[in-house]
Amino acid sequence: MSNLLSAPKEAGRLIVESAAILACPLLGVTEFVRFCVDRDLAIDRERLLRLERLGLFAPIFRVRAPAGRQQLFCIPLREGGNWFDKGWAWDTTGIPFKHEIPPDKAASQQGYYSIFQIDWLRLVINAMTLHVRMDSYLEGAGSNAVDGKQFQLWVKRFKELQEISRTHTYRPAIALLCQYISNRYYPNAVGDQRTVRVGGGFYCDRWLSVEGHSWSWDEEVRGWDPKKVEKIFDLTPEKLKHAYQSLARVQRSVDPIVNWYPLVQFVSVDKRRRLKGTALQAETLREGALMLRELHLELYGEALPPPDEVDVTILIDMPEIEVRKDTRKHLEYVANQYGVNPQPKLVLLVEGQSEERVAHRLFEEYFGMPAGRLSIEVVTLKGVDNATGTSEDRFRAILRLVDYLHHHQTFAMVLLDNENSASKLKRASRVANSTYDHRFRVTRPEYIHVWKAAFELDNFSNSEIARALTTVSDGRYRFTIAEISACRGARNPGAALSKIYRSATQFGLPKLDLADTLVDIILSGQSRRAPENRPIVKVLSHAIRLAALNPLPTRHELWERNQGSKYLAKKS
Repeated sequence: MSNLLSAPKEAGRLIVESAAILACPLLGVTEFVRFCVDRDLAIDRERLLRLERLGLFAPIFRVRAPAGRQQLFCIPLREGGNWFDKGWAWDTTGIPFKHEIPPDKAASQQGYYSIFQIDWLRLVINAMTLHVRMDSYLEGAGSNAVDGKQFQLWVKRFKELQEISRTHTYRPAIALLCQYISNRYYPNAVGDQRTVRVGGGFYCDRWLSVEGHSWSWDEEVRGWDPKKVEKIFDLTPEKLKHAYQSLARVQRSVDPIVNWYPLVQFVSVDKRRRLKGTALQAETLREGALMLRELHLELYGEALPPPDEVDVTILIDMPEIEVRKDTRKHLEYVANQYGVNPQPKLVLLVEGQSEERVAHRLFEEYFGMPAGRLSIEVVTLKGVDNATGTSEDRFRAILRLVDYLHHHQTFAMVLLDNENSASKLKRASRVANSTYDHRFRVTRPEYIHVWKAAFELDNFSNSEIARALTTVSDGRYRFTIAEISACRGARNPGAALSKIYRSATQFGLPKLDLADTLVDIILSGQSRRAPENRPIVKVLSHAIRLAALNPLPTRHELWERNQGSKYLAKKS
């Protein structure tokens, strides 16, 4: 028994009468030629008709305009509106062809083609196209007799190919099956793994009106019976699998970006439609293959390999097959594999906007790269209390956030002034247990950094802070070293700085201006203290090293291994 797919008699009429063109409409000659040219197939209207007259390629069906009547062939069919019954439409899928074929300039009839016929058309065009290196004939000038003999040999060979191709039924049958099942499977096949385009298509010309606006894909799915398809096309697991593999192999052979398929499948449909030439051709072939794969799964319960893995030896699944059931996780691992995941490798949680400004400026102006380029995200907590929590929920909020980030393999560093309960938060981080199974602790204590007094006082001398406060006050008051020294001894040194500034100037301390002035001091090159000796620079250097050494996983196995390592948290 042959494993080659075959089509039922008058499959074109069957497709039209079952309205299997709502999700993926058929195309008239002009639209089909444009569709093919966009996909790098050398075809025009004249050649399309010539191939039909030669018995090599034909549309799904043809229509002729009814004499003296102004009406359209409407699909889905209306009562009494079946043009096949009236003789105004006829099936053209029989092989060898026996239908009427119009002359090139005929305007009284039209043929309609399926986009899935491009696989069949590609084979015909390749078989009927000769590529000649003319330089070889120019080198042997004067041998016209040899040229004539060679030409006659070519003609003979192409006539032989024509006779073989005229009875070829396998590739046409694949196209017909794809079109017949398109209402059910095309919306999924043309998606981006996360969305389904469920609207019906609308098409109208001088002869045909396809009205899919009231068609419901959800109802199509609920009423779908794959066994009916199996019976009509006389399917077996072997036939369907072979047809799927045939399309998948062709797609791999013509696709110039086949190695990018794991990523391309997640790209939006609108962006994929902007591909060119054979890459766009491969998209259509892949859509047909995916539909056959889904039908095979529904009929026989076997998940065939995706198109890019047919006839490929897979040593390690990237990512694992089980992971691919979770589309979001699948995309995450693929994005990691191609290096396009924007997920930060480290999140630096700072107390306020001034610390955020300092971090961003030092990353850009001292380390030479913005935080995003370093795969670091700086997040302001807008106050210590937002990090430490309330008395009823002490420390849990920030530690749960750190735990979550570490679970997603993003290092989390917390940078706080020593006020309110910041020191208790650091102590709590030493013993806080993770809520996830792969780690025992939430974090490492060195990832929670609490200044001994405050950011300004830990990183700058009394004279530097006094000079900076004088600068931001626009000279309204000249602050002294003694005043800054007194702030260091206060219970809350950071608040003390704000207090003396308000007392001296009658204005609130402009913290962002102060942050910029202090960074200017670090970068000025005139300070006796080298930038690398500033604690804030050491902290940011540590953050950069952690981010650089954080390999976002490409497989779940690697994620589990990373979760169990000592880098995210202490073992006990």
